[in-house]
Amino acid sequence: MAQNMVATNVAKLYSQRIFIYENIKNASFLIAGIINEFYTGNINLNSLKKGFAQMKSFVKTTVIFAVLFVFQIHTAVSQETKYENAPKVVPNTTEEMQTPEFWISNIKSNPDKVILSPAQIVELNNETRRLLEITKKMKDINGESFSIDNVNRYNAITGVQYGIEDPLSIKSFPGDSLRARLRTHREYFESRTYYDHRRMKIDDDKKNRLYEKTDTGSIPDVIIPRYGIITVHAMNRILPTDEKAYGKPDNWYLKGLQVTSSDVAMPVAVLHESKDKDWYYVRSEIAFGWVKAVNVAIGSPEEIRDYVNAKDFIVALTHRIPVYSNRNFNSFITHLYLGSRFKLVEKTNQGYHVLLPFRKPDGFLEIVDGWVKSDAKVSVGYQPFTQRNIINTLFNHLYSPYSWNDADHELNCCGFTRVVLRTFGILAGNWPVYQIHYANHVVVFPVDTPREVKYKYLEKCAPGLTLVGHDGHINVYLGKVNGSYYVIHMGGYDYTAEDGTVMMFRRVNVNDTELEGSYNVDNWTKISPMRP
Repeated sequence: MAQNMVATNVAKLYSQRIFIYENIKNASFLIAGIINEFYTGNINLNSLKKGFAQMKSFVKTTVIFAVLFVFQIHTAVSQETKYENAPKVVPNTTEEMQTPEFWISNIKSNPDKVILSPAQIVELNNETRRLLEITKKMKDINGESFSIDNVNRYNAITGVQYGIEDPLSIKSFPGDSLRARLRTHREYFESRTYYDHRRMKIDDDKKNRLYEKTDTGSIPDVIIPRYGIITVHAMNRILPTDEKAYGKPDNWYLKGLQVTSSDVAMPVAVLHESKDKDWYYVRSEIAFGWVKAVNVAIGSPEEIRDYVNAKDFIVALTHRIPVYSNRNFNSFITHLYLGSRFKLVEKTNQGYHVLLPFRKPDGFLEIVDGWVKSDAKVSVGYQPFTQRNIINTLFNHLYSPYSWNDADHELNCCGFTRVVLRTFGILAGNWPVYQIHYANHVVVFPVDTPREVKYKYLEKCAPGLTLVGHDGHINVYLGKVNGSYYVIHMGGYDYTAEDGTVMMFRRVNVNDTELEGSYNVDNWTKISPMRP
């Protein structure tokens, strides 16, 4: 329907363009005739007067049609690229499907059965360090080898790492490796055109000022790191700046300088600092990158380990839980984000008395008291890994906004699944392929594998316990209803309505696996059941 409207408008535009052209041409002939009369001396006042009247009419008519022409262009383009916010209930879903209870009641087995014990999760966490070695030995369903090397090469440029590493165990770091890494960041940014918040190109002068801030000339041959802990939810950046960088003038969410986010209480190794001392270049559990120095408290490995390995702690089951400095909850300190944990002192009727890392004015670590309200969605210790708990935690974030590479303190697809998995103690890398390969039962297939073959493998998988997608996007399988399969995911995508309108949901969403978008089953290359 929309395409027909556009075609009709294009035809109108073409005919109006011809009319305007003919008017301009006729006016030009009149002007040429008048000039000729002046030159030849054959001036006829009546014809001259008539000529000017005709030209005035031509100009007036042309201006009117030119305005209409521009308006028609705008209308045609608007009709061709009309955008609207998607409804919460997208096609082929229902109101009931927007609740965790619907999907839990649809589970055929016991939803409270523990699928992975804490010991099994620790074992799998250790296995992720061997991800590259493991995937090199794997075959797809056709017996063909496959590779995640392209993903690794891209992430090596931006700083995302495939496995969870302990930054507190880094005793030294080669200076030439760090210089090469910073040079790679620079080349990545330098080779692309980016636009700032004004939609203006980021010019070479501005880029050079950012490169100068990295202060690579002061990097020693052997780096002895300092150790720190993240004190507030922080952005991890390719260059030491908060400035926005967009791939296109009208592309608001592809933020070219964003690597990922760093969770509160995440330990880091500080490898370098910016020339102005405002930024640290760190190695966290999941990535390299620049973090604001004010968001990091420096401490000894021992005191940081004592905090992050505390036996008693709470973990956030939803985003942005307020933390206060007193029992009256009237003095806000910070937020506890989904998947983050604070050391627990005690649980009382008033709430949770916690300890949290704090950066003193001199930059060093201090552990301070905090309080979280009793009705906050937290778990004392990690949650048991059950289908009910997984689905409930996923739905705690339903409709929360998408943000590229976890920018602006929100989440993207893999950022969402990463922090949900952390509530169970599962430590997976921050990229779809790294999370899909966390468990040892991945089914891999070519992207053009028929739907019915992909569904045959999905039929054997348990809802809530199965990650599906491809190297660039991840979903969690929810179950099958009336012959359709459903997922929940953080989607940065859109779909097209029947009238041609582009419907944007760009949020945590429930939809079937055949809705238009990168989550569509036709794009899948992997199914990963998370089980022993």
